[in-house]
Amino acid sequence: MACLRSANRWDRGAGRCVVHWRGPVCAALVSAAIFAVEPVQAVVKADLSLGNTAVDSSDLGLKPGGAITADVLAHYSAALQFEASGKLRQALDHYLAVFKADPTNAELADHTAGIAMQFQGRPAAMKILEDAVTANPNSPAPLLNLARFASTYPPEDLFEKDNRALKAITQALEQFPRHAEVYEAAVLFYLTQNEREKAIAVMDQAANQPSRDPNYWLATGRTAERVWPLGQTEFGLEYRQRVEPFFENALKHASKSNAEAITLEVARHYLLTNNPDRARELCEEVAAKHNSLDARKLLYRLYGATEQKDKALATLQEIVKQAPDDAEHQRLLANEYDKLKQPEKAIPHLEAAIQNGGGEIGDYVKLGWGLYQTQKYDDMVRVGQRSVRLFPDHPLVHYQLAIAHRSREEWAASVKHFAAAEQHAGSTQAELLDHLFYYQFGVTLERMARFEDASRMLEKSITLTPREEAKAAANTMNFLGYMWLEQGARLDKAGELIAKANELMPEQPAYIDSLGWFHYKKGNYAAALKALEHAESLLEPMAPEDAEILEHLGLTHQALGDKAKALDYLERANTLNTPDPKARKRIEDALKKLQGGRSDAGKK
Repeated sequence: MACLRSANRWDRGAGRCVVHWRGPVCAALVSAAIFAVEPVQAVVKADLSLGNTAVDSSDLGLKPGGAITADVLAHYSAALQFEASGKLRQALDHYLAVFKADPTNAELADHTAGIAMQFQGRPAAMKILEDAVTANPNSPAPLLNLARFASTYPPEDLFEKDNRALKAITQALEQFPRHAEVYEAAVLFYLTQNEREKAIAVMDQAANQPSRDPNYWLATGRTAERVWPLGQTEFGLEYRQRVEPFFENALKHASKSNAEAITLEVARHYLLTNNPDRARELCEEVAAKHNSLDARKLLYRLYGATEQKDKALATLQEIVKQAPDDAEHQRLLANEYDKLKQPEKAIPHLEAAIQNGGGEIGDYVKLGWGLYQTQKYDDMVRVGQRSVRLFPDHPLVHYQLAIAHRSREEWAASVKHFAAAEQHAGSTQAELLDHLFYYQFGVTLERMARFEDASRMLEKSITLTPREEAKAAANTMNFLGYMWLEQGARLDKAGELIAKANELMPEQPAYIDSLGWFHYKKGNYAAALKALEHAESLLEPMAPEDAEILEHLGLTHQALGDKAKALDYLERANTLNTPDPKARKRIEDALKKLQGGRSDAGKK
């Protein structure tokens, strides 16, 4: 019973032990005890002199009924304390005293019988349960407790016939035919006895009851599933025809006050028993009639399971609109937009999920990438800084903040968080440190002119690049090789990397340009011109980023002595207005120098 799970605690303010009662029986006992205490007589005037007469003992006396109730409460409190300390034998005596005072309490009888079984044997325990049946003839609970106990603890003599459990079940079915718990107990009893036909007969009796209580039909429907398991697919149609009428009866007898709850319970049954069409039909009905949030949540799952993506999305939008504080469904809606490659729509729902649900690390990471995709770099930095404060040891948030700072060309801050990400990932998330990580780290270091550090990171990226990632490998090789060419360092090694990049990804103008520039740096201008003209032929149409190839062609023609062509290419390169400020200044300086040289020649 509920009050058996109550607990005692020390009331510091009162300086005494207080028993906290729970459950209808305990509440009744407490109430009786309180009102049985007669009030203390009022004192008109305080007298602190010596020789005060003692208060008459009758002032605190109990009424006769109150004395009995108080005694029962004392026994019950003692029983709880002994049981809590593991002294079950002592607890039993007090439980028996409480049961004697209230033999109608089925849960108390069941609990007391269980302890009596250990110390007094089966006959004594059975006597307690039978007395409870006699004392409470208007409830099936004592009979069902008796049946369960008798079937669980058979007589020690194997040859002794004992049909007390069967009699209790039969009596319960006869006296309480409209109680769903009776059918559940009866079915379990017969199934454990391998008497399935009798269990079927019990459910036939349940199905023929004229009950108008939808909860009765829900409960007996669940019991019917024990007799006809819907998971046995070979009997799917037959068993479904036996079970579903119970749930349909629940729908039939639902009232206005409970229609929503009953219909949803039936819909969940159909969802769990692989009848999604009927489940969807019921959920759509409840959503339309009652604007039910729970129905829409089920519908979202159903539409998703049947690949009705548009309906799933529309339903999820309605859920979020109806319950904006629901962080879980805000996340789900953000995920749906992410699948649709609509990060701008996902962002506000991720922000709502963080605001309403406290924010999990996944929320922050997804929000960060969404801001990156929509080029909201200032917001990405702001979110990243908060993520790092909340999850300082998580490498992914440092990595993301490094990317955010890099996007704003804040190279030093970016390098700081790349290094932090590498440090934390080494022991917890080594998989983060892949070829892409080290490529990003390397190119950021290059922008800070930390060329040796950049070289180490880019070489590590090349080593870690999977064989099937030829495009990524070629890109890193070309970047590193070109960086070395620009620094005038490791020219031969740079040439090897650039040649390998061209082998992996042939006919790429940028890589062919690097190869031509390698020949230029080595002083092989004829080979350089051939490669660079090939790169130019692949540029259709010409883009601002291609200005560097034209610059290289101009410088190569200049080296070969053809200043007219050199001037033409540099002017064309300048016209493209490359977005790279360093390259743009380099082109402008080379053009001015060449133009100045031509003017000087004309004056002579």
